[in-house]
Amino acid sequence: MSDISGVQGSSAGVGGGVNLKDEKEVKDYLDNLGVEYRFGCYHERSPASCHLLGDYLEGIKKDFAKAFRIYQTNCDEHNHGHSCHKVGGYRYIGKACSKDPDLAYDYFRKACDSGYYTSCLNVGLLDSAAMGSRGYERKSPPDPSVARDSYKKACDYGDVNGGQAESCHRYASMFIKGTKGACEKNMEEAFKYSLKACELGNMAGCVNVSMMYAKGEGTEKNPVVAKEYGDIASEMMAQFRQEQARQKFQQEM
Repeated sequence: MSDISGVQGSSAGVGGGVNLKDEKEVKDYLDNLGVEYRFGCYHERSPASCHLLGDYLEGIKKDFAKAFRIYQTNCDEHNHGHSCHKVGGYRYIGKACSKDPDLAYDYFRKACDSGYYTSCLNVGLLDSAAMGSRGYERKSPPDPSVARDSYKKACDYGDVNGGQAESCHRYASMFIKGTKGACEKNMEEAFKYSLKACELGNMAGCVNVSMMYAKGEGTEKNPVVAKEYGDIASEMMAQFRQEQARQKFQQEM
């Protein structure tokens, strides 16, 4: 499941060649980094530098109000997709600003349209939810046809670390039974994108591929290949449970 908030870790960090054990050296480096980003943003008018400045204020200085203003200006004035995505996240949870799910959606969609495809998954999630369902806070009704197109865009053009596999799976799932207002049942399309989801590491996608091979839906029936994909899904589940156990052990240490 995607972190729909869009508020993720900062990309600003300590670079190579800095002695991390020397507090003064680290502080000087970080101060210089802030000066560099401010110069790039305010003097060179670089949208990339402005976004890095926002990340610096968010991740290093923990000044979320200033970071939010930088992201919002960079989105509104320069149409910088990643900054639009960050604004969407801040607005969705009300971090350093008023909470507004509808405005958050607008920023996620602007980010998606600008080519920041991680936001396309968020748009899809918000347009897939049912009105009145638990957790649905928008005043505007969802549009499943927009969800379909957003999932496909994130799947076709997105980043592996930005919800691409999840987007492929969700797009495929819409075609397995058909989705009112978006698409008719189409098992060939469902198989194609379930396979891609599986290849990108989505366990549910592998389960669906296994079932489609077993039943001969969307592809030729092949029990042998069905078992292979079933085994892949089982291995993914085992790895997931091991990771959960490892994290729980670390928390209890």
